[in-house]
Amino acid sequence: MIQFKKVRFRNFGSFGNNYTEVNLDTGGNTLVSGNNGHGKSFALLDSITFALFGKPFRSIKVNQIVNSINQKDCVVECEFHISDDVYLIRRGIKPKIFEVFKNGELIDQHAKARDYQNMLEEQIIKMNYKSFTQVVILGSSSFVPFMQMSPGDRRTVIEDILDIQVFSEMNSLLKTRLAENKEQLLSAHRELGLIKEKIQIQESNLESLRKKGDAEKARVQQEIDTTRDQIKELQEAGIELAKRVKELNDNAPNLKELQESLKRTNATHSKLTQQSLDNESLASFYNENSECPSCRQEITEETRKSLLVPVEDQYKTLKTSLTEVGVVIREQEEIIESAMKTHQDISKLTTDIDRLGTELRSRNKYIEQCNKQIESCENAGDTDDSETRIESLKGDEVTLSTTKAELLDEGVIYSHASTLLKDTGIKARIIKTYLPVMNQLINKYLGDMDFFAQFHLDENFSETIKSRHRDDFSYQSFSEGEKLRIDLALLLAWREIARLKNSANTNLLILDEVFDSSLDAGGTEEFLKLLDILGERCNIFVISHKADQLADKFSKSMTFEKRGNFSRIIS
Repeated sequence: MIQFKKVRFRNFGSFGNNYTEVNLDTGGNTLVSGNNGHGKSFALLDSITFALFGKPFRSIKVNQIVNSINQKDCVVECEFHISDDVYLIRRGIKPKIFEVFKNGELIDQHAKARDYQNMLEEQIIKMNYKSFTQVVILGSSSFVPFMQMSPGDRRTVIEDILDIQVFSEMNSLLKTRLAENKEQLLSAHRELGLIKEKIQIQESNLESLRKKGDAEKARVQQEIDTTRDQIKELQEAGIELAKRVKELNDNAPNLKELQESLKRTNATHSKLTQQSLDNESLASFYNENSECPSCRQEITEETRKSLLVPVEDQYKTLKTSLTEVGVVIREQEEIIESAMKTHQDISKLTTDIDRLGTELRSRNKYIEQCNKQIESCENAGDTDDSETRIESLKGDEVTLSTTKAELLDEGVIYSHASTLLKDTGIKARIIKTYLPVMNQLINKYLGDMDFFAQFHLDENFSETIKSRHRDDFSYQSFSEGEKLRIDLALLLAWREIARLKNSANTNLLILDEVFDSSLDAGGTEEFLKLLDILGERCNIFVISHKADQLADKFSKSMTFEKRGNFSRIIS
Protein backbone atom coordinates (compact mmCIF):
# COMPACT_ATOMS: atom_id res chain seq x y z
CA MET A 1 0.00 0.00 0.00
CA ILE A 2 1.23 3.49 -0.90
CA GLN A 3 0.87 5.88 2.04
CA PHE A 4 1.19 9.41 0.75
CA LYS A 5 2.65 11.74 3.38
CA LYS A 6 3.14 15.14 1.81
CA VAL A 7 3.81 17.12 -1.33
CA ARG A 8 5.85 20.33 -1.36
CA PHE A 9 6.66 22.67 -4.22
CA ARG A 10 7.94 26.06 -5.25
CA ASN A 11 7.61 28.18 -8.39
CA PHE A 12 4.87 25.74 -9.33
CA GLY A 13 1.87 27.28 -11.07
CA SER A 14 0.81 30.35 -9.09
CA PHE A 15 2.98 29.45 -6.09
CA GLY A 16 6.14 31.48 -5.50
CA ASN A 17 9.77 30.81 -4.68
CA ASN A 18 9.14 29.70 -1.07
CA TYR A 19 8.26 26.06 -0.58
CA THR A 20 4.58 25.32 0.01
CA GLU A 21 3.84 22.03 1.75
CA VAL A 22 0.57 20.11 1.73
CA ASN A 23 0.05 17.39 4.33
CA LEU A 24 -1.57 14.42 2.56
CA ASP A 25 -1.84 12.23 5.68
CA THR A 26 -4.46 14.26 7.59
CA GLY A 27 -6.76 11.38 8.45
CA GLY A 28 -10.42 11.64 7.45
CA ASN A 29 -12.06 14.00 5.01
CA THR A 30 -10.73 17.45 4.13
CA LEU A 31 -12.63 20.17 2.27
CA VAL A 32 -10.40 22.20 -0.04
CA SER A 33 -11.77 25.57 -1.04
CA GLY A 34 -10.76 28.83 -2.65
CA ASN A 35 -11.67 31.03 -5.56
CA ASN A 36 -10.97 30.02 -9.13
CA GLY A 37 -7.32 30.48 -10.02
CA HIS A 38 -6.10 30.49 -6.44
CA GLY A 39 -4.09 27.24 -6.86
CA LYS A 40 -6.26 24.46 -5.46
CA SER A 41 -5.81 22.14 -8.42
CA PHE A 42 -2.13 22.98 -8.76
CA ALA A 43 -1.55 22.18 -5.11
CA LEU A 44 -3.35 18.82 -4.99
CA LEU A 45 -3.83 17.48 -8.51
CA ASP A 46 -1.10 18.74 -10.80
CA SER A 47 1.65 18.65 -8.18
CA ILE A 48 1.19 14.96 -7.36
CA THR A 49 0.76 13.76 -10.96
CA PHE A 50 3.72 15.89 -12.08
CA ALA A 51 5.95 14.50 -9.33
CA LEU A 52 4.96 10.89 -10.06
CA PHE A 53 4.44 10.91 -13.83
CA GLY A 54 6.11 14.05 -15.14
CA LYS A 55 2.91 15.66 -16.43
CA PRO A 56 0.08 17.68 -14.90
CA PHE A 57 -3.36 16.27 -14.24
CA ARG A 58 -5.13 18.97 -16.18
CA SER A 59 -4.77 19.46 -19.93
CA ILE A 60 -1.98 22.01 -19.84
CA LYS A 61 1.53 21.88 -21.25
CA VAL A 62 4.34 20.94 -18.92
CA ASN A 63 6.14 24.26 -19.45
CA GLN A 64 3.00 26.10 -18.35
CA ILE A 65 3.32 24.79 -14.79
CA VAL A 66 6.42 26.92 -14.17
CA ASN A 67 5.59 30.12 -12.28
CA SER A 68 5.10 32.75 -14.97
CA ILE A 69 6.74 35.49 -12.87
CA ASN A 70 9.88 33.74 -11.59
CA GLN A 71 10.09 31.48 -14.70
CA LYS A 72 12.65 29.12 -13.18
CA ASP A 73 13.51 26.78 -10.29
CA CYS A 74 10.22 24.92 -10.48
CA VAL A 75 10.53 21.98 -8.06
CA VAL A 76 7.95 19.48 -6.78
CA GLU A 77 8.67 16.87 -4.09
CA CYS A 78 6.32 14.07 -3.15
CA GLU A 79 6.94 11.83 -0.16
CA PHE A 80 5.26 8.47 0.45
CA HIS A 81 5.86 5.23 2.33
CA ILE A 82 5.63 1.68 1.09
CA SER A 83 5.89 -0.79 3.97
CA ASP A 84 8.96 0.35 5.92
CA ASP A 85 10.59 2.18 3.02
CA VAL A 86 10.41 5.96 2.66
CA TYR A 87 10.41 7.33 -0.91
CA LEU A 88 10.92 10.90 -2.08
CA ILE A 89 10.34 11.91 -5.70
CA ARG A 90 11.90 15.22 -6.73
CA ARG A 91 11.08 16.58 -10.16
CA GLY A 92 11.79 20.04 -11.54
CA ILE A 93 11.87 22.29 -14.59
CA LYS A 94 14.41 24.99 -15.39
CA PRO A 95 16.65 23.27 -14.51
CA LYS A 96 15.31 19.82 -15.32
CA ILE A 97 15.36 17.48 -12.34
CA PHE A 98 14.17 13.92 -11.88
CA GLU A 99 15.39 12.07 -8.80
CA VAL A 100 14.05 9.11 -6.83
CA PHE A 101 15.27 8.61 -3.25
CA LYS A 102 14.74 5.48 -1.20
CA ASN A 103 15.37 5.82 2.51
CA GLY A 104 17.39 8.97 1.85
CA GLU A 105 19.61 7.45 -0.84
CA LEU A 106 19.40 8.38 -4.53
CA ILE A 107 18.46 5.42 -6.72
CA ASP A 108 20.90 4.85 -9.58
CA GLN A 109 20.23 7.27 -12.45
CA HIS A 110 22.42 5.62 -15.10
CA ALA A 111 19.34 4.58 -17.08
CA LYS A 112 17.63 6.87 -19.56
CA ALA A 113 14.88 9.14 -18.23
CA ARG A 114 12.20 6.95 -19.87
CA ASP A 115 13.62 3.81 -18.25
CA TYR A 116 13.96 5.63 -14.93
CA GLN A 117 10.27 6.60 -15.16
CA ASN A 118 9.31 3.02 -16.05
CA MET A 119 11.24 1.82 -12.99
CA LEU A 120 9.27 4.25 -10.81
CA GLU A 121 5.89 3.16 -12.23
CA GLU A 122 6.50 -0.57 -12.55
CA GLN A 123 8.69 -1.37 -9.55
CA ILE A 124 7.77 1.24 -6.93
CA ILE A 125 4.27 2.74 -7.21
CA LYS A 126 3.06 -0.04 -9.55
CA MET A 127 0.60 2.27 -11.27
CA ASN A 128 0.64 4.15 -14.54
CA TYR A 129 -0.97 7.52 -15.14
CA LYS A 130 -4.30 6.06 -16.32
CA SER A 131 -4.62 3.78 -13.30
CA PHE A 132 -3.65 6.55 -10.88
CA THR A 133 -6.30 8.89 -12.28
CA GLN A 134 -8.93 6.16 -12.00
CA VAL A 135 -8.13 5.11 -8.44
CA VAL A 136 -6.73 8.18 -6.69
CA ILE A 137 -8.06 11.26 -8.50
CA LEU A 138 -11.44 12.12 -9.90
CA GLY A 139 -11.41 15.56 -11.46
CA SER A 140 -14.15 17.31 -13.32
CA SER A 141 -11.82 19.06 -15.77
CA SER A 142 -9.65 16.43 -17.44
CA PHE A 143 -10.73 13.23 -15.75
CA VAL A 144 -11.68 10.60 -18.32
CA PRO A 145 -14.33 8.32 -16.80
CA PHE A 146 -13.71 4.63 -17.09
CA MET A 147 -16.82 4.22 -19.20
CA GLN A 148 -15.57 6.79 -21.72
CA MET A 149 -12.25 5.01 -22.21
CA SER A 150 -11.39 2.81 -25.16
CA PRO A 151 -11.50 -0.97 -24.55
CA GLY A 152 -7.68 -1.01 -24.56
CA ASP A 153 -7.42 1.70 -21.90
CA ARG A 154 -10.14 0.00 -19.82
CA ARG A 155 -8.14 -3.21 -19.95
CA THR A 156 -4.95 -1.38 -18.89
CA VAL A 157 -6.69 0.13 -15.85
CA ILE A 158 -8.22 -3.19 -14.79
CA GLU A 159 -4.90 -5.02 -15.24
CA ASP A 160 -3.15 -2.47 -13.05
CA ILE A 161 -5.85 -2.69 -10.38
CA LEU A 162 -5.73 -6.49 -10.40
CA ASP A 163 -1.93 -6.35 -10.50
CA ILE A 164 -1.83 -8.55 -13.58
CA GLN A 165 -0.04 -6.09 -15.87
CA VAL A 166 2.99 -8.31 -15.29
CA PHE A 167 1.39 -10.77 -17.71
CA SER A 168 1.19 -8.01 -20.35
CA GLU A 169 4.82 -7.16 -19.69
CA MET A 170 5.67 -10.85 -19.91
CA ASN A 171 3.71 -11.08 -23.14
CA SER A 172 5.60 -8.07 -24.50
CA LEU A 173 8.89 -9.67 -23.52
CA LEU A 174 7.66 -12.95 -24.95
CA LYS A 175 6.90 -11.28 -28.28
CA THR A 176 10.48 -10.06 -28.32
CA ARG A 177 11.69 -13.54 -27.43
CA LEU A 178 9.46 -15.05 -30.13
CA ALA A 179 10.82 -12.61 -32.70
CA GLU A 180 14.36 -13.41 -31.57
CA ASN A 181 13.56 -17.13 -31.65
CA LYS A 182 12.20 -16.86 -35.19
CA GLU A 183 15.21 -14.83 -36.28
CA GLN A 184 17.61 -17.26 -34.61
CA LEU A 185 15.73 -20.21 -36.10
CA LEU A 186 15.83 -18.62 -39.53
CA SER A 187 19.52 -17.84 -39.07
CA ALA A 188 20.21 -21.41 -37.90
CA HIS A 189 18.24 -22.76 -40.87
CA ARG A 190 20.22 -20.57 -43.27
CA GLU A 191 23.55 -21.46 -41.65
CA LEU A 192 22.63 -25.16 -41.65
CA GLY A 193 21.79 -24.93 -45.35
CA LEU A 194 25.09 -23.19 -46.04
CA ILE A 195 27.05 -25.79 -44.07
CA LYS A 196 25.30 -28.65 -45.90
CA GLU A 197 26.09 -26.94 -49.18
CA LYS A 198 29.72 -26.49 -48.11
CA ILE A 199 29.92 -30.17 -47.13
CA GLN A 200 28.45 -31.17 -50.48
CA ILE A 201 30.91 -28.92 -52.32
CA GLN A 202 33.87 -30.19 -50.28
CA GLU A 203 32.87 -33.83 -50.83
CA SER A 204 32.35 -33.17 -54.54
CA ASN A 205 35.70 -31.39 -54.76
CA LEU A 206 37.37 -34.20 -52.82
CA GLU A 207 35.91 -36.82 -55.13
CA SER A 208 36.84 -34.74 -58.17
CA LEU A 209 40.31 -34.23 -56.74
CA ARG A 210 40.73 -37.93 -56.22
CA LYS A 211 39.48 -38.77 -59.72
CA LYS A 212 41.52 -36.01 -61.29
CA GLY A 213 44.62 -37.03 -59.36
CA ASP A 214 44.22 -40.69 -60.29
CA ALA A 215 43.53 -39.83 -63.93
CA GLU A 216 46.47 -37.44 -64.09
CA LYS A 217 48.79 -39.97 -62.44
CA ALA A 218 47.58 -42.65 -64.86
CA ARG A 219 48.17 -40.32 -67.83
CA VAL A 220 51.65 -39.35 -66.62
CA GLN A 221 52.49 -42.97 -65.84
CA GLN A 222 51.45 -43.84 -69.38
CA GLU A 223 53.80 -41.12 -70.62
CA ILE A 224 56.58 -42.58 -68.45
CA ASP A 225 55.96 -46.10 -69.76
CA THR A 226 55.91 -44.85 -73.37
CA THR A 227 59.11 -42.88 -72.80
CA ARG A 228 60.80 -45.86 -71.21
CA ASP A 229 59.89 -47.96 -74.25
CA GLN A 230 61.35 -45.22 -76.44
CA ILE A 231 64.49 -45.16 -74.28
CA LYS A 232 64.78 -48.91 -74.64
CA GLU A 233 64.43 -48.63 -78.41
CA LEU A 234 66.97 -45.82 -78.50
CA GLN A 235 69.38 -47.82 -76.35
CA GLU A 236 69.02 -50.84 -78.64
CA ALA A 237 69.52 -48.62 -81.69
CA GLY A 238 72.59 -47.09 -80.03
CA ILE A 239 74.03 -50.51 -79.28
CA GLU A 240 73.47 -51.51 -82.91
CA LEU A 241 75.12 -48.33 -84.17
CA ALA A 242 78.05 -48.84 -81.81
CA LYS A 243 78.51 -52.37 -83.16
CA ARG A 244 78.51 -51.08 -86.74
CA VAL A 245 80.98 -48.34 -85.87
CA LYS A 246 83.24 -50.89 -84.20
CA GLU A 247 83.02 -53.18 -87.22
CA LEU A 248 83.80 -50.30 -89.57
CA ASN A 249 86.66 -49.11 -87.39
CA ASP A 250 88.01 -52.64 -87.23
CA ASN A 251 87.83 -53.14 -91.03
CA ALA A 252 88.62 -49.61 -92.21
CA PRO A 253 92.17 -49.14 -93.72
CA ASN A 254 94.55 -46.50 -92.49
CA LEU A 255 93.52 -43.55 -94.61
CA LYS A 256 96.67 -41.58 -93.80
CA GLU A 257 98.94 -44.43 -94.84
CA LEU A 258 96.92 -44.88 -98.01
CA GLN A 259 97.21 -41.19 -98.74
CA GLU A 260 101.00 -41.28 -98.11
CA SER A 261 101.31 -44.30 -100.34
CA LEU A 262 99.28 -42.56 -103.05
CA LYS A 263 101.49 -39.52 -102.64
CA ARG A 264 104.60 -41.64 -103.16
CA THR A 265 103.02 -43.41 -106.13
CA ASN A 266 102.10 -40.05 -107.65
CA ALA A 267 105.71 -38.87 -107.13
CA THR A 268 106.96 -42.00 -108.91
CA HIS A 269 104.47 -41.40 -111.68
CA SER A 270 105.62 -37.80 -112.00
CA LYS A 271 109.24 -38.89 -112.12
CA LEU A 272 108.56 -41.52 -114.78
CA THR A 273 106.54 -39.02 -116.72
CA GLN A 274 109.45 -36.56 -116.64
CA GLN A 275 111.86 -39.27 -117.69
CA SER A 276 109.54 -40.21 -120.52
CA LEU A 277 109.40 -36.57 -121.65
CA ASP A 278 113.18 -36.32 -121.49
CA ASN A 279 113.44 -39.53 -123.50
CA GLU A 280 111.01 -38.21 -126.11
CA SER A 281 112.97 -34.97 -126.33
CA LEU A 282 116.27 -36.84 -126.85
CA ALA A 283 114.75 -39.06 -129.49
CA SER A 284 113.31 -36.05 -131.22
CA PHE A 285 116.77 -34.38 -131.16
CA TYR A 286 118.45 -37.34 -132.80
CA ASN A 287 115.78 -37.55 -135.41
CA GLU A 288 115.75 -33.87 -136.22
CA ASN A 289 119.46 -32.90 -136.04
CA SER A 290 122.32 -34.06 -138.32
CA GLU A 291 125.15 -32.47 -136.34
CA CYS A 292 125.91 -31.90 -132.68
CA PRO A 293 125.04 -28.38 -131.63
CA SER A 294 127.90 -28.24 -129.23
CA CYS A 295 130.84 -29.61 -131.24
CA ARG A 296 129.35 -29.19 -134.68
CA GLN A 297 130.27 -32.77 -135.42
CA GLU A 298 128.11 -34.48 -137.96
CA ILE A 299 125.86 -37.15 -136.71
CA THR A 300 125.78 -40.05 -139.07
CA GLU A 301 122.87 -42.26 -139.69
CA GLU A 302 124.60 -45.14 -138.10
CA THR A 303 125.40 -43.11 -135.04
CA ARG A 304 121.82 -41.85 -134.88
CA LYS A 305 120.47 -45.35 -135.03
CA SER A 306 122.90 -46.55 -132.41
CA LEU A 307 121.92 -43.68 -130.19
CA LEU A 308 118.15 -44.07 -130.78
CA VAL A 309 117.96 -47.76 -129.86
CA PRO A 310 118.62 -47.39 -126.12
CA VAL A 311 116.49 -44.29 -126.09
CA GLU A 312 113.59 -46.11 -127.64
CA ASP A 313 114.07 -49.10 -125.37
CA GLN A 314 114.10 -46.86 -122.37
CA TYR A 315 110.99 -45.09 -123.70
CA LYS A 316 109.15 -48.38 -123.92
CA THR A 317 110.24 -49.29 -120.46
CA LEU A 318 109.09 -45.94 -119.17
CA LYS A 319 105.73 -46.28 -120.94
CA THR A 320 105.20 -49.65 -119.37
CA SER A 321 106.19 -48.34 -115.97
CA LEU A 322 103.87 -45.34 -116.33
CA THR A 323 101.00 -47.62 -117.26
CA GLU A 324 101.66 -49.82 -114.25
CA VAL A 325 102.05 -46.84 -111.92
CA GLY A 326 98.79 -45.38 -113.31
CA VAL A 327 97.01 -48.59 -112.53
CA VAL A 328 98.43 -48.55 -109.02
CA ILE A 329 97.33 -44.92 -108.61
CA ARG A 330 93.78 -45.69 -109.69
CA GLU A 331 93.68 -48.69 -107.37
CA GLN A 332 95.00 -46.60 -104.52
CA GLU A 333 92.51 -43.81 -105.28
CA GLU A 334 89.65 -46.33 -105.30
CA ILE A 335 90.89 -47.74 -102.01
CA ILE A 336 91.20 -44.24 -100.56
CA GLU A 337 87.72 -43.31 -101.85
CA SER A 338 86.31 -46.45 -100.29
CA ALA A 339 88.16 -45.73 -97.05
CA MET A 340 86.88 -42.16 -97.03
CA LYS A 341 83.33 -43.43 -97.53
CA THR A 342 83.84 -45.83 -94.65
CA HIS A 343 85.12 -43.01 -92.45
CA GLN A 344 82.16 -40.88 -93.53
CA ASP A 345 79.84 -43.73 -92.56
CA ILE A 346 81.64 -43.98 -89.21
CA SER A 347 81.29 -40.23 -88.71
CA LYS A 348 77.59 -40.34 -89.61
CA LEU A 349 77.05 -43.29 -87.30
CA THR A 350 78.93 -41.46 -84.53
CA THR A 351 76.69 -38.45 -85.10
CA ASP A 352 73.64 -40.72 -84.90
CA ILE A 353 75.00 -42.21 -81.69
CA ASP A 354 75.46 -38.70 -80.24
CA ARG A 355 71.93 -37.82 -81.31
CA LEU A 356 70.62 -40.97 -79.65
CA GLY A 357 72.54 -40.03 -76.50
CA THR A 358 70.92 -36.58 -76.54
CA GLU A 359 67.50 -38.12 -77.03
CA LEU A 360 68.16 -40.61 -74.23
CA ARG A 361 69.14 -37.81 -71.86
CA SER A 362 66.03 -35.89 -72.94
CA ARG A 363 63.80 -38.89 -72.35
CA ASN A 364 65.38 -39.56 -68.94
CA LYS A 365 64.89 -35.91 -68.00
CA TYR A 366 61.27 -36.13 -69.18
CA ILE A 367 60.79 -39.19 -66.95
CA GLU A 368 62.19 -37.18 -64.02
CA GLN A 369 59.69 -34.41 -64.80
CA CYS A 370 56.87 -36.95 -65.01
CA ASN A 371 57.86 -38.43 -61.66
CA LYS A 372 57.79 -34.96 -60.13
CA GLN A 373 54.38 -34.40 -61.71
CA ILE A 374 53.13 -37.65 -60.17
CA GLU A 375 54.51 -36.55 -56.81
CA SER A 376 52.77 -33.20 -57.26
CA CYS A 377 49.52 -34.99 -58.11
CA GLU A 378 49.86 -37.11 -55.00
CA ASN A 379 50.47 -34.01 -52.86
CA ALA A 380 47.61 -32.10 -54.51
CA GLY A 381 45.40 -35.11 -54.08
CA ASP A 382 46.23 -35.38 -50.39
CA THR A 383 42.77 -35.74 -48.88
CA ASP A 384 43.76 -35.32 -45.22
CA ASP A 385 43.12 -31.56 -45.14
CA SER A 386 39.91 -31.90 -47.14
CA GLU A 387 38.66 -34.71 -44.93
CA THR A 388 39.55 -32.67 -41.83
CA ARG A 389 37.56 -29.73 -43.18
CA ILE A 390 34.62 -31.99 -43.98
CA GLU A 391 34.71 -33.50 -40.49
CA SER A 392 34.82 -30.00 -38.99
CA LEU A 393 31.86 -28.92 -41.11
CA LYS A 394 29.93 -32.04 -40.14
CA GLY A 395 30.64 -31.23 -36.48
CA ASP A 396 29.25 -27.71 -37.08
CA GLU A 397 26.25 -29.31 -38.82
CA VAL A 398 25.53 -31.48 -35.77
CA THR A 399 25.90 -28.47 -33.45
CA LEU A 400 23.60 -26.33 -35.59
CA SER A 401 21.09 -29.16 -35.93
CA THR A 402 21.04 -29.45 -32.16
CA THR A 403 20.68 -25.68 -31.83
CA LYS A 404 17.88 -25.68 -34.40
CA ALA A 405 16.08 -28.48 -32.55
CA GLU A 406 16.46 -26.59 -29.28
CA LEU A 407 15.14 -23.43 -30.94
CA LEU A 408 12.18 -25.36 -32.32
CA ASP A 409 11.44 -26.74 -28.85
CA GLU A 410 11.88 -23.26 -27.41
CA GLY A 411 9.54 -21.89 -30.06
CA VAL A 412 6.89 -24.45 -29.12
CA ILE A 413 7.22 -23.44 -25.46
CA TYR A 414 7.01 -19.75 -26.39
CA SER A 415 3.97 -20.47 -28.53
CA HIS A 416 2.20 -22.16 -25.63
CA ALA A 417 3.29 -19.37 -23.30
CA SER A 418 2.01 -16.81 -25.80
CA THR A 419 -1.38 -18.50 -25.77
CA LEU A 420 -1.42 -18.32 -21.97
CA LEU A 421 -0.27 -14.67 -21.85
CA LYS A 422 -2.72 -13.34 -24.42
CA ASP A 423 -5.74 -11.38 -23.28
CA THR A 424 -7.77 -14.55 -23.70
CA GLY A 425 -5.39 -16.61 -21.51
CA ILE A 426 -4.40 -16.28 -17.86
CA LYS A 427 -5.52 -12.65 -17.62
CA ALA A 428 -8.97 -13.57 -18.92
CA ARG A 429 -9.25 -16.27 -16.23
CA ILE A 430 -8.23 -13.82 -13.49
CA ILE A 431 -10.50 -11.07 -14.80
CA LYS A 432 -13.34 -13.56 -15.12
CA THR A 433 -12.78 -14.51 -11.49
CA TYR A 434 -12.91 -10.90 -10.30
CA LEU A 435 -15.71 -9.67 -12.58
CA PRO A 436 -18.52 -10.84 -10.26
CA VAL A 437 -16.83 -9.02 -7.34
CA MET A 438 -16.40 -5.89 -9.45
CA ASN A 439 -20.00 -5.91 -10.62
CA GLN A 440 -21.22 -6.56 -7.07
CA LEU A 441 -19.22 -3.62 -5.69
CA ILE A 442 -20.30 -1.28 -8.51
CA ASN A 443 -23.95 -2.12 -7.94
CA LYS A 444 -23.51 -1.76 -4.17
CA TYR A 445 -22.09 1.77 -4.51
CA LEU A 446 -24.78 2.69 -7.06
CA GLY A 447 -27.40 1.54 -4.55
CA ASP A 448 -25.71 3.52 -1.78
CA MET A 449 -26.09 6.61 -3.96
CA ASP A 450 -29.77 5.88 -4.49
CA PHE A 451 -29.20 4.82 -8.12
CA PHE A 452 -31.02 1.54 -8.51
CA ALA A 453 -29.83 -0.14 -11.67
CA GLN A 454 -28.25 -3.44 -12.56
CA PHE A 455 -24.74 -2.68 -13.88
CA HIS A 456 -22.77 -5.46 -15.53
CA LEU A 457 -19.29 -5.50 -17.14
CA ASP A 458 -18.41 -8.45 -19.34
CA GLU A 459 -14.98 -9.91 -20.06
CA ASN A 460 -14.44 -7.35 -22.84
CA PHE A 461 -15.33 -4.53 -20.38
CA SER A 462 -18.47 -3.66 -22.30
CA GLU A 463 -21.27 -2.54 -20.05
CA THR A 464 -24.87 -3.66 -19.82
CA ILE A 465 -27.12 -1.49 -17.63
CA LYS A 466 -30.65 -2.44 -16.80
CA SER A 467 -32.91 0.00 -14.97
CA ARG A 468 -36.45 -0.47 -13.63
CA HIS A 469 -39.04 -0.15 -16.36
CA ARG A 470 -36.24 0.21 -18.89
CA ASP A 471 -34.67 -2.05 -21.40
CA ASP A 472 -30.93 -2.49 -21.72
CA PHE A 473 -29.08 0.80 -21.65
CA SER A 474 -25.54 1.93 -22.30
CA TYR A 475 -23.55 4.48 -20.32
CA GLN A 476 -24.25 7.21 -22.86
CA SER A 477 -28.01 6.73 -22.45
CA PHE A 478 -28.04 8.33 -18.99
CA SER A 479 -28.11 11.94 -17.82
CA GLU A 480 -24.95 13.68 -16.64
CA GLY A 481 -25.94 13.25 -13.00
CA GLU A 482 -26.53 9.54 -13.52
CA LYS A 483 -23.24 9.22 -15.40
CA LEU A 484 -21.43 10.90 -12.51
CA ARG A 485 -22.91 8.43 -10.05
CA ILE A 486 -21.76 5.57 -12.28
CA ASP A 487 -18.27 7.14 -12.47
CA LEU A 488 -18.15 7.53 -8.68
CA ALA A 489 -19.34 3.97 -8.18
CA LEU A 490 -16.64 2.68 -10.54
CA LEU A 491 -13.97 4.79 -8.81
CA LEU A 492 -14.95 3.44 -5.39
CA ALA A 493 -15.20 -0.09 -6.73
CA TRP A 494 -11.72 0.09 -8.27
CA ARG A 495 -10.30 1.42 -5.02
CA GLU A 496 -11.92 -1.42 -3.09
CA ILE A 497 -10.63 -4.03 -5.55
CA ALA A 498 -7.16 -2.44 -5.37
CA ARG A 499 -7.33 -2.58 -1.58
CA LEU A 500 -8.30 -6.24 -1.69
CA LYS A 501 -5.52 -7.02 -4.15
CA ASN A 502 -3.09 -4.63 -2.43
CA SER A 503 -2.00 -3.56 -5.93
CA ALA A 504 -2.95 0.07 -6.55
CA ASN A 505 -3.97 0.55 -2.94
CA THR A 506 -3.31 4.02 -1.50
CA ASN A 507 -4.31 6.13 1.49
CA LEU A 508 -5.27 9.04 -0.78
CA LEU A 509 -8.43 10.03 -2.66
CA ILE A 510 -8.84 13.43 -4.32
CA LEU A 511 -12.19 14.55 -5.73
CA ASP A 512 -12.13 17.74 -7.78
CA GLU A 513 -15.41 19.66 -8.02
CA VAL A 514 -17.48 16.49 -7.84
CA PHE A 515 -20.12 18.26 -5.71
CA ASP A 516 -20.08 21.27 -8.05
CA SER A 517 -21.26 19.37 -11.12
CA SER A 518 -24.22 17.13 -11.77
CA LEU A 519 -24.99 15.55 -8.40
CA ASP A 520 -28.35 16.54 -7.02
CA ALA A 521 -29.01 17.06 -3.31
CA GLY A 522 -29.98 13.43 -2.75
CA GLY A 523 -26.97 12.11 -4.61
CA THR A 524 -24.70 14.51 -2.74
CA GLU A 525 -26.04 13.39 0.63
CA GLU A 526 -25.64 9.70 -0.21
CA PHE A 527 -22.14 10.23 -1.58
CA LEU A 528 -21.06 12.12 1.55
CA LYS A 529 -22.16 9.13 3.60
CA LEU A 530 -19.89 6.93 1.46
CA LEU A 531 -17.02 9.36 1.98
CA ASP A 532 -17.48 9.21 5.74
CA ILE A 533 -17.14 5.45 5.59
CA LEU A 534 -14.10 5.63 3.26
CA GLY A 535 -12.50 8.36 5.38
CA GLU A 536 -11.99 5.86 8.15
CA ARG A 537 -9.22 4.16 6.17
CA CYS A 538 -7.92 6.84 3.78
CA ASN A 539 -7.32 10.57 3.41
CA ILE A 540 -9.97 12.18 1.24
CA PHE A 541 -9.57 15.67 -0.22
CA VAL A 542 -12.65 17.23 -1.79
CA ILE A 543 -12.04 20.34 -3.91
CA SER A 544 -15.20 22.44 -4.15
CA HIS A 545 -16.49 25.95 -4.70
CA LYS A 546 -19.48 25.19 -2.42
CA ALA A 547 -17.53 25.60 0.78
CA ASP A 548 -20.39 27.45 2.46
CA GLN A 549 -22.77 24.55 1.75
CA LEU A 550 -20.34 21.76 2.64
CA ALA A 551 -18.30 23.22 5.50
CA ASP A 552 -20.33 21.52 8.20
CA LYS A 553 -20.00 18.16 6.41
CA PHE A 554 -16.18 17.98 6.83
CA SER A 555 -14.07 17.83 9.97
CA LYS A 556 -11.09 19.47 8.29
CA SER A 557 -10.68 22.21 5.73
CA MET A 558 -7.96 23.79 3.63
CA THR A 559 -8.32 27.20 2.01
CA PHE A 560 -6.21 28.73 -0.76
CA GLU A 561 -5.93 32.39 -1.62
CA LYS A 562 -3.85 34.49 -3.98
CA ARG A 563 -2.06 37.63 -2.92
CA GLY A 564 0.21 39.70 -5.13
CA ASN A 565 -0.06 37.13 -7.96
CA PHE A 566 1.15 34.31 -5.67
CA SER A 567 -1.00 31.59 -4.08
CA ARG A 568 -0.75 30.33 -0.53
CA ILE A 569 -2.54 28.15 2.02
CA ILE A 570 -4.24 30.19 4.73
CA SER A 571 -5.86 27.41 6.74
